[in-house]
Amino acid sequence: MKKYLVLLGATMALLFASACSTTAAGTPAADAPSATVGNDTDLTNPTQADCTPVAGGIPATEEDFSCLNLSSASGTDATGELAWVGSDPFTLVTMERDGVLSFSSTTPCNTLMGSVTVTDKQFIVANMGMTQMGCQSPQSDYEKWVSTFFSTPLDYTLNMDSLVLRGEHGTVTFKPAAA
Repeated sequence: MKKYLVLLGATMALLFASACSTTAAGTPAADAPSATVGNDTDLTNPTQADCTPVAGGIPATEEDFSCLNLSSASGTDATGELAWVGSDPFTLVTMERDGVLSFSSTTPCNTLMGSVTVTDKQFIVANMGMTQMGCQSPQSDYEKWVSTFFSTPLDYTLNMDSLVLRGEHGTVTFKPAAA
């Protein structure tokens, strides 16, 4: 059943990517299998060979969002501090492909992907899809939170060592992902 769900998720991701003329970007969770479809194309772990983040990894300008590889360090929502955001982090990866800024976020369960628009004030994810691995709580709860978080426009703040995204669902501080 799990293999079927992985194949179904990979197929959906491939359809999504071809419909948007983009390929998903991101890195898989340590215990999550890759979603691979034909020709060994790994939809959840493409290389960032053509993408070099700015020095320090944190964007300084709107243009610097075209190549991010960040990981959540802390977060809050209406319930208070979200300890899991630091202990079971999720990623924020962007890469420009075919003139479109693509987005992915590997949660403790599945990988979200879509396109993103960055303005001088907001980070807006569109056309979001995800892989379809079945996960149990609490990982499935974390995935749902991350999906909801990215589903509304997010205001951003650029700091020397972090990027802070703030929206209706909460606030998350991202730091450069460990190499």
